[in-house]
Formats: sequence, structure tokens, C-alpha cells
Amino acid sequence: MSLLALDQNLTESLYSLTRDNIGLQRVVYDVATYLIFLLPLLLVTLVIKPNTRFVAAKIFGATVITWQVFNKLVGEFFYTQYGFRDRPFAFGGLRELLFEQPQKSFPSDHAAVLLFVTLSLFYYRQKTWAWVFLVITVLSSLARVTVGFHWVGDIFGGWLIGAIGFGLLVIIDRPLQAFLEKIWSFITRKSYKLPDEPETS
Repeated sequence: MSLLALDQNLTESLYSLTRDNIGLQRVVYDVATYLIFLLPLLLVTLVIKPNTRFVAAKIFGATVITWQVFNKLVGEFFYTQYGFRDRPFAFGGLRELLFEQPQKSFPSDHAAVLLFVTLSLFYYRQKTWAWVFLVITVLSSLARVTVGFHWVGDIFGGWLIGAIGFGLLVIIDRPLQAFLEKIWSFITRKSYKLPDEPETS
């Protein structure tokens, strides 16, 4: 069995769980759509604390790059080269499902962003938030397949991009930290040193 066929079978099995149950579909839709909105709450919480202010800035900036650059470039490449697939619900004849359009499901933005944020939180030793976002990542990703927004392969593609984005953040973390410290010193006219830097080994 090819990977695409396996992907299709797995997705159809999960999607069939909610396809004919509007009530359950609505609950799963809420999980698939709204859990990611805890991200702004996370960033605000980190900004409020002086010792995690730069962590919030780095996570926010790298999240935007992972989402708007890496994810979109990969998606555009696959759609340009291969045409790829519409969202699973489109194969049932639906032209729109709960405000989602059928086009361009690969890779999953939600999966990329949520895994990137989760890995970053573990890296920056924000363990409570990291475990919360790990649960959110799994639930949201599973829900987006179950409600028919994404194929299983879209989720794995998004997770791969999130992991790559995280790897790049680790590589540039020290120079980025130094840059942020200089900006902060210029704005406040005070020197700044992060009291508890993450271990990189």
C-alpha cells in the first residue's frame, strides 16, 4: 500500500467518526479551531514576567516565520508541482465546512505552529506551558483530521516544518538573544541579562 493510500485510509477512518453527527462535529470543530487561541494568552503571560520577556519575543517572531514563510513555501511548492489535494471534506461534495474552504490543506498551519511552540517552551524551560501545549498540539491535530479539515499527511508535514523551525531557532538563539538585549538596552538605557538561559547541550 502506498503512503498516499495509507494516508487516505487513516483520514477517512477518522473523518467518518464525525461526518454524520452534527453535534459531535461541532465539538470537534471547536477543539480544532479554538485551542490555538491559547497562544496569545501564553505570549502575554511570558511578556509580563521580566525573565521570560525575551522568550516571548523569540517565540512570537519565530512562530510568524515558521507559519508565514516555511509553511507557505512548502505548501506553494507542492501545489505548484503536484497540484496536491483539497481538504478531505471536499471529497464528500462539500464546498465549505464551518467557514473552511476546500483548497490547500497541505501542510497544516495549526500543526506546524503548535509543535514549534511546544518544542520552544520545553527548550526555554517553561515546562508547565510546554505540557499544556503538547496536549493542545495532539488534540488540535487529531481534531482537524477528524472534522475533515486535514489529511493525516498534512499534520505530519506541519509537524516536520514546526520541528525544522525549532531547529533553526536553536541555531540562532544566542545571537538573537544578544540582539534583543541590545534593543532593550537602547530602549530602556539599562543593561539587561537574562537570569536563567537555557542549556543548549
